[in-house]
This record gives sequence, C-alpha cells and structure tokens, in this order.
Amino acid sequence: MKTKTSLFFVLSLFVMSCNNKIKTNETDISTNPTPVDGHTAQNALDYMGIYKGLMPCADCEGIETTLELVNETNYTLKTVYLGKKVPAKFNSEGTYSWNEAGNTITLSNSKDAPNQYFVAENALIQLDVNGKQIKGDLADLYRLKKQDSLAASSIVKTKWKLVELNGKPIEKSKESTKEMFIQLDSENRFAAFAGCNNMMGEYEINETTMRISFSKVAATMMACAEMDTEQEFAEMLETVDNFSYNGNQMTLNKARMAPLAKFEMYQ
Repeated sequence: MKTKTSLFFVLSLFVMSCNNKIKTNETDISTNPTPVDGHTAQNALDYMGIYKGLMPCADCEGIETTLELVNETNYTLKTVYLGKKVPAKFNSEGTYSWNEAGNTITLSNSKDAPNQYFVAENALIQLDVNGKQIKGDLADLYRLKKQDSLAASSIVKTKWKLVELNGKPIEKSKESTKEMFIQLDSENRFAAFAGCNNMMGEYEINETTMRISFSKVAATMMACAEMDTEQEFAEMLETVDNFSYNGNQMTLNKARMAPLAKFEMYQ
C-alpha cells in the first residue's frame, strides 16, 4: 500500500512539472524575450520590402493595407477603406523602431491607431493598441504578406528616372537634354544614362530576397566637363546589393543603409 502511494505521488509531481513547462511556453508573441543564441527578426530575417493585406474594418468592407519597410529606418503606409460611397485613402510615411527583443516594430507617425507589428518570416502581424497579439476568429486577418515577387517583376521593363544619388537631389545635366535614368530588360541586361555617356551591362535579380547586383558595366567614351555624377553612378552600381519598390518609386540600396539611389517611374 505504501509503495502504491509513493508511486502515485511521484506521478503527480511529474504531471505538475509538465504542466508548468507547457504554461511557461504559452507567451504572447509580442513579449517573447531575445533568444539566447542572439538571433532575432531584426538581425536574422530579410524583412525589408512591401507587405499587403486586407485588415478587418468596423464600418466598411475592409482596409486594404500596403506597408513598405523602405530601409532599416523608414516606412511608407497606404490604406484604403473599401465599401464606402467614396473610398477613403490615406498615405503616410515616417520612421520605425524595434523593441528590445528585436521582434516587433513601431511606426512613428501612426500613434492614433495600432502601430506595432510583430515581424515574422515573410509577414508582418499587426498587434492591438497595447502591443498584444490579436486573438479570436479574425486573428489571421491581421497579417500582411510580403510581396517580393510583385516588386521584382514590376521594376523590369520600366524606365526609371534618377532623382537622388547618395542623398543629393539630381539636377539636369547642363551638357545634355537627356534625363538620367536606368532601365532593366527581361534578358538581364540594363541601359542607363548619368549625364555624359550611355552605360550598359548585366544584372541579376532575386525575387524572393529582393537582391540585385550589376556586372560587366561599360560606357561610351565621350569626355564631358562635368562627370562627377556619372562616376558616382557607376560606383553605386558596383556597390548596391538590394532594391525596394513602391508603386512609382524605386531605390537601390546597400545592405540596410540609407538608399544609394532613388528613382521615379517615367509617366
């Protein structure tokens, strides 16, 4: 009898221990601590890009949401309230910051609405106004899906006008009536003009990771009085390794630094 009692006591302790472990793992996604191995969404995921989704709406058919993380600090946000007589459209831009755990971002210019997103693999999950995970039947609707393939296919076969290089606005060349541009074709070749000579070469693009690289860059041999911009442009092509895209705007970037070159789509 004493043996059975002891065995029952040991089993009870085992079950209680298992239950405690299970409860410990049931933490909210927005409050998970930084992993022991140091890997976080901020330093391990390729999170920059365009995210889209249809968010629930209390008095409309849904909120069509497009959020782009342009680089490691800046974002643009577009929302369209569907089902109204006159669809309400709102655009905003600003900076975002990471929480200490490196898994959640906060948008700076959206303080009057939910402005925190948990960063997952190829998705952003909107949190409530208190930074907590939204639960219930509609929880899956608060997810924005990354649109890498859409961005990559959209920049090809489009002529892009150069508007900023290394943080400086571009002024039209005094020696040419042509505007500075770059254009990628479907055969992985590009053509460009940066103030003096026509440039050409090859490029490689990865739709999944939004990576881009340029190679075999060549140019005509004209000599011009002002070639500083062209030289900077050529150096930029050798440096960039990723791009971002937002409707009629494209940037070429290096790692997660500020964009090296900004372009606008020719209208």
